[in-house]
Amino acid sequence: MILDKKIFKNLDYSIIISIFLLVFIGLLTISSATRVYLGGTPRYVISQAVWFLVSICVGVVILNIDYNSIGGYYKILYISSIILLILVLLIGSERNGAKAWLGIGPFGGQPSELAKIATIITISKLLEDMENINNLKNLGKLAFVAILPMALIQLQPDLGTNLIFAVTIFGMLFTAGLDKRIIYGGIVSLATSVIAVWELGILKSYQKDRILVFFRPELDRLGSGYNAYVAKTAIGSGKFFGMGLFNGIQSSGNFIPESHTDFIFCVFAEEWGFLGAVVLLVLFLNIILKSINIASTSKDKFGKYLTIGIITMITFQVLQNIGMDIGLMPITGIPLPFISYGGSSLLTTVVSISLILNVGARRKKINF
Repeated sequence: MILDKKIFKNLDYSIIISIFLLVFIGLLTISSATRVYLGGTPRYVISQAVWFLVSICVGVVILNIDYNSIGGYYKILYISSIILLILVLLIGSERNGAKAWLGIGPFGGQPSELAKIATIITISKLLEDMENINNLKNLGKLAFVAILPMALIQLQPDLGTNLIFAVTIFGMLFTAGLDKRIIYGGIVSLATSVIAVWELGILKSYQKDRILVFFRPELDRLGSGYNAYVAKTAIGSGKFFGMGLFNGIQSSGNFIPESHTDFIFCVFAEEWGFLGAVVLLVLFLNIILKSINIASTSKDKFGKYLTIGIITMITFQVLQNIGMDIGLMPITGIPLPFISYGGSSLLTTVVSISLILNVGARRKKINF
């Protein structure tokens, strides 16, 4: 499928350039984290590159379809995502303590990634038709749509993905005019829920340890606090200019756990230093600010809420992933968009940005 020339002219190329640069940085960092230069397997780099090519193809298809037409299938998308989340609980495979993978061998993905997009699209469509989201009927409908996939994801369990869901949905509802009293009530309920979850033993022991170590890193520096300690050590070692590509001591010495996924930022920061980190953040900031502009100038409510939901999701992932590496956020299994290894995550992020570009390209009437 060839991209229509009229749509092609209206795309925001600064966003596209930022994405390609981030993915290129990600491939370099993955190769460093997996020590390809020392004879390590290149399969992670090759797999990520292939997934990116697939993602581009899917993104081009999405750009050719009016986002309102995509939104018209929100019920099918939402129900399909729920079915997949149920299937992963029944026949999915377990990785890193969570039953979140559905597929055969290397072929497959995480249904929770599809659920993110499907839920954002569904809530955007519901908000489009609501004059007032603060009445009980509308809030109940929105709450049901949000809670159902979150409940299924928590059964895996995957607290990190549910954090993304919660922040994303809150960002959308806040933009739609959620009453402040409801927000304050939600904060109180959240605090109460956190206490209840802690006291009732719902959290796994390793999840409790991560929270305790976040507040007091010195509690278990060589145990539960090891990841956070090594991550900060690697980032500090990079100083201003970094140690240079493939010269990171922590990554080359295999001291950083999950270095090609959850903790990839500290690998990058050790090799490229503060200066490299600033460049990385500027690329993300460009995507975020341009997306906010697209949301504010969207021709309809659906495009506005869709863009806000997606960019809230991506922004939170960036802040959480980098924040946990520098000790400002508790450790979760949230990947760094475009950078961390993970095919389904990369596909989801590229598809999400394609939807934003879709909204931006159709802000003005296009005559075909």
